[in-house]
Amino acid sequence: MKIGTRIRESRERKTLSQSELARRLGVSQPAVSDWENGKTEPSVDNLRALAVELDVWFEWIVTGRGQRDFAPEVQEARGEYRVEREMPDDERYLQAVYRRLPPARREALLEFLKQWS
Repeated sequence: MKIGTRIRESRERKTLSQSELARRLGVSQPAVSDWENGKTEPSVDNLRALAVELDVWFEWIVTGRGQRDFAPEVQEARGEYRVEREMPDDERYLQAVYRRLPPARREALLEFLKQWS
């Protein structure tokens, strides 16, 4: 199985569109399409981000070898590590605002957000 096929199958398994995956990775939708169709290959940084977003092992997404599905308990047993993608600026801002709120306002904000989800 080629890397593009592994990306496509993993993306579909997570029920993500190419556009949504591209948004999460900070790349264009045509870039994801090109990866999946074998026209280009993702950079190492994008491969790391793909592994995180698609919940698969880095080694598997790159080579097709090893276990596909990421499982933290296996990670610890194998002595491997996983680097999470950096939080986007807007999410980091929201987190900072949330942390500055007093407890009552945090609860109110969470209740408001539950209505939107």
